[in-house]
Amino acid sequence: MLGRRLLERVQHLLPVAADCGLSAAQLAIARVLRQPGASSVVAGATRPEQATENASASGKKIDDVTLARVDEILGDLIDRDPAKTAQMMAVKPERMETAAGNG
Repeated sequence: MLGRRLLERVQHLLPVAADCGLSAAQLAIARVLRQPGASSVVAGATRPEQATENASASGKKIDDVTLARVDEILGDLIDRDPAKTAQMMAVKPERMETAAGNG
């Protein structure tokens, strides 16, 4: 069931990516790099051109409006609990809030 929901949401992300001049993969990588504490993304590739496309995403910027559109489309598929993120990154939640500009 999650797979179907995710696929449907990804289909809604394709026009958002196109509006930014990005592929879906580049949009995903650019979004992850906007997260507090994220300095890199490990993305798989099965073809050399995918690796090149993924690497080029590191220089792509997405604005706050686009970020909000992506988050709205993904909705409840995103876990926004900073404590979980901090635990995965082995940092204290208050450091995550400070990095996000919330503290």
